[in-house]
Amino acid sequence: MKKVVIFGPWCGEFSYELSWWNPGIRKIRNEDFKDYESVHIGFKGRRAMYKDFIDEYVSYPKELENKLKYPAAGGQHIIDVGEVIPDELKDFTYQVADKYQQEGHEVSLYWCDANAYAGGKHIHDEKPFGEYVNYEINTEMYDSIKKEIQEYFSDDRDTIALMARIRDRNRGPNTGGCYLNWNPDSWEIFLDKVINELNTNIVVINLSTSGAAGGAMSFEGTKLYEENKNRIMTINFDDDEDSLDKQLALLKATKCSIYGASGSAVLPFFVKTPTFTQQTVEEGFRLRYQWEKDLTDDLKNVMIIDKYSSGEDLYNSSPDELFEQFKQFYEGI
Repeated sequence: MKKVVIFGPWCGEFSYELSWWNPGIRKIRNEDFKDYESVHIGFKGRRAMYKDFIDEYVSYPKELENKLKYPAAGGQHIIDVGEVIPDELKDFTYQVADKYQQEGHEVSLYWCDANAYAGGKHIHDEKPFGEYVNYEINTEMYDSIKKEIQEYFSDDRDTIALMARIRDRNRGPNTGGCYLNWNPDSWEIFLDKVINELNTNIVVINLSTSGAAGGAMSFEGTKLYEENKNRIMTINFDDDEDSLDKQLALLKATKCSIYGASGSAVLPFFVKTPTFTQQTVEEGFRLRYQWEKDLTDDLKNVMIIDKYSSGEDLYNSSPDELFEQFKQFYEGI
């Protein structure tokens, strides 16, 4: 018989998982459950951030993921009753636990507290509870991504990774569906300058939106794409068991990355790669905590542009202005 601890299920936003849940349970597992076999239950594709301290990563089925609505913090907003973990997902967790119990093992469940991330609390601490580490890159994945990029572009231009976030939550008039969205036309103007004025190639991180969950634009079918087909490569990260591993490898295989206004802009911090991100006045400070400085050698090669307020102010902000700021960043790394 062995002792098994099961963490989760995590069903909240990616940025909260990355920034607080994952470091917190890493510390708990390494200190309080160091003699246990460890299991984590979460979204398909995210096991890369757990592989240094979790023995088995269990992805819950797509049909359960499709039941989730309005991802936020540690749970989901279901019918406006607060952040909760759906009963079906709790049942799935009990099924995983039962499998180990049927094998004769002692099982402990470490549930995600759906309210632990609400109202600020420790998420605004400069050094919150947790063990924060820079992730190791999967070398096989890195070599594969690097080769794919080289074969696609067949030139020696710098390659930039792009995550142009988009979300539809019907929040805010004239914002394209979300107060953190940027006008898609502005994205096209900005990227055309990045490609042609800086003579670079772009690798687009394509993540489809699911319900109210955020995603990233692919730009396929747009004027930008049609006029720069040989300079834009799209990688689809949906429904991939190793999605996060691939994203981390891509960040390491490119000159730098560009992120739209999203908490996921913190991802490059965990592999210490140069990154430029558009944020808002209200949320830009969340990328300047001490724990983030510790991961990035005091935000070295990181530029955070948070000049505009969320909503129409950000949505209608100038692509020419953002390009000039990116140009300054790019020429300085």
